[in-house]
Amino acid sequence: MKQESGFFFYKTAGGTTAPTWRAKMLIWTMPIVFLGAGLVWLFTSYLWVANATETIGTVTKINPQITETADGPQTLFNPEFSFTWTDGTQTNAPLGLASPEFDFEIGTELTILFDPSQKDNVRFTGFVFNYFGAIIILTIGAMFALISLVLWFWIKAIAHKRDLKKD
Repeated sequence: MKQESGFFFYKTAGGTTAPTWRAKMLIWTMPIVFLGAGLVWLFTSYLWVANATETIGTVTKINPQITETADGPQTLFNPEFSFTWTDGTQTNAPLGLASPEFDFEIGTELTILFDPSQKDNVRFTGFVFNYFGAIIILTIGAMFALISLVLWFWIKAIAHKRDLKKD
């Protein structure tokens, strides 16, 4: 049995002060959300790469996109690749990712990954293109977890000081 005594703390049946569920939610929500999202993204990326087929794609078209940045307009390039599908037919698919560095010459051959279940799902090979976003989210989650751990020890120390004051 517990007796509520405040928004962040309550007294247990034994008379000790402990953090309430509100305090726990406030401290641990952000790291759990970021770590969970990062793990889901990492796992889905791993599954995609594990099921993908590697092939050589030839750049057939470059789709320029103008975007506004703090330095002014910037041109991003989204290449379209021609490659041999699993049934032997030739197919085209855009990368789906635009960057200023993707201004390839038409006819450039690059190693790509494609999803054998979808003709329009193409990615570059490599860690950066497939896992880097998930690693960034996991890193943010780890930083939030470190901050939350410090806050947790701090709030437990406050609860302990309240118990010492009452004695």
